[in-house]
Amino acid sequence: MTAFLERQYSGRAGSELLRGYTYELVRCAQCDLAYQKAVPASQLLDEIYNVWIPATERQRLAEARTVDEPSYWANEVHFIIEHLRRRPMDVRVLDFGMGWAEWAGMARAYGCEVYGTELSSERRNYARSIGIQTLDLEEIGKQRFHFINTEQVFEHLIDPLDILKRLSASLTDDGVLKISVPNSRAALRRVSRQRAFAPLSSETIMPISPLEHVNCFEYKTLVSFAAAAGLAPIRPSIRLLYNASSGWLHPARGARLLLRPIYRHIYPKSTFAYFVRTPGAC
Repeated sequence: MTAFLERQYSGRAGSELLRGYTYELVRCAQCDLAYQKAVPASQLLDEIYNVWIPATERQRLAEARTVDEPSYWANEVHFIIEHLRRRPMDVRVLDFGMGWAEWAGMARAYGCEVYGTELSSERRNYARSIGIQTLDLEEIGKQRFHFINTEQVFEHLIDPLDILKRLSASLTDDGVLKISVPNSRAALRRVSRQRAFAPLSSETIMPISPLEHVNCFEYKTLVSFAAAAGLAPIRPSIRLLYNASSGWLHPARGARLLLRPIYRHIYPKSTFAYFVRTPGAC
């Protein structure tokens, strides 16, 4: 595991703060959610998100980027604006856990009123430098949003249900909250069979990554998790999803663009879903 952490964080993980940490996955007897029993203390969390991860993200951003990611963000923002049936300037969005504000920047380019939250002070400062308004958790409770984006966030949180309830309460009556988390189904199945961490590939490890991914979701646990916060999944308009997509003629992307809405929203088995508040939810 030490070797994995050294590779994952480009040699930044040689901290004394790791001493005594034990990696153990358990399942909730009520909702079947898998999670890491030992979670990082505040000092270690600060080091992970302000030292280890920013270093690897800067390296990734420095590499040549293809058009795929910006196109994907644009498609998603385009879809949600059409789904809400509002002008972009009338849509208030929150990017919760915004990273380097890439999705938030795209929503701002469309003309939406954009806010963001982020644990890393370096990334918050960068977001503000490109015109993204930043909020802390208490400030979110005083706002209402038409769309809340949570991309690869809830797997990291120590108390995810409390955060989701706060976000749910900050939705407008017609608001939508997106949750996208790694699908841990295959990783958990392999871990339960092998009873070992070392033989797993980096790709398999990712959804159950030590220290970072303290919550390990599958589709059924994601839906149960959302229901506990008064949220229910919706099946968005396939017409709008396809209308917002671009890149159909690209030989590598065309088939993926064709199949993604069906996989995610018609026969959902993925851990990507849009949610709305259930009637009577606070």
